[in-house]
Amino acid sequence: MKRCFIVMLGALFGATFFAAAAHAHGVIGKRFIPSTLTLEDPFPSDEMDLLSFQRSSKNKQGRETSVGFEFSKRLTPDFALGVGWEYLFVEPREADARRTSGAANPEFSAKYALFRSVEHEGIFSLGLGVEAGSVGSKRVAERVTTISPAFFFGKGLGDLPDSLDFLKPFSITGSFAVNNPANRFTGSGDEKERNTTTLSYGAALIYSIPYLQSAIKDVGLSAPFDRMFPVVEFNFESPISGPEKRHTSAFANPGVIWAGKYVQLGLEAQVPINNFSGKNVGVTGLIHVFIDDIWPNIFTWTPWGVIGPTSK
Repeated sequence: MKRCFIVMLGALFGATFFAAAAHAHGVIGKRFIPSTLTLEDPFPSDEMDLLSFQRSSKNKQGRETSVGFEFSKRLTPDFALGVGWEYLFVEPREADARRTSGAANPEFSAKYALFRSVEHEGIFSLGLGVEAGSVGSKRVAERVTTISPAFFFGKGLGDLPDSLDFLKPFSITGSFAVNNPANRFTGSGDEKERNTTTLSYGAALIYSIPYLQSAIKDVGLSAPFDRMFPVVEFNFESPISGPEKRHTSAFANPGVIWAGKYVQLGLEAQVPINNFSGKNVGVTGLIHVFIDDIWPNIFTWTPWGVIGPTSK
């Protein structure tokens, strides 16, 4: 796992030498809002997480490491479908217990941008996620299908009065999802297991250095720092049924995102902020590709015609 982390770290800093101006993904008005690592962003898009990596904090079940990818494809300018998959490495809490690994269940998603405001740099979207139970490895994958209706939002602060110029580079994104198991119980007899409904929610605070230099004041930062977005994400998960009801896990995820024309890179720490979340710090990394800018006529094709790269 240390080797995987070194590869991610090298990709984050090495690819900055291929810098180019950030394109229109996540653009609302004059604002570019990058895809965050922990929370789902509100923008339907033609994009791919070429490689995502997470080594979680250690909790009472043990520690989990995941490596995966995700692909998203627009069918209209405001509607996209997605599919994602991960490979999991599970380390039980007990020192003498056997480690295991295997494919997780695939996850399918749909997202629709219900409202956009160019003037106020805002967007509101609805989504639906489905984790197909019992498709992945029996050693690590959940046996129950989970259906998750969700909503997402994004808001830039560029419409603040000029007296608050120092706040204008900030933007806020967030999400809220209800994770409903298709079956309340799985298994039978001594192996019967109760499947709980949970709430997943959170918010991300993002500072845009490109916005600062282009719209507020050029402070003279050069590559790679002129394409960076310091970020902190807060994510929570709360069971609303079962024996662990109200045992909310909570994390703060400080890090940095770098965005170029064709690729976005990110690296964050995962810091537990309560007793239910674990005892040590995890790490999350992401290589995210803007596929509609790489080959627009292919990756933005639909049965109704070519959409073209995400509009500015």
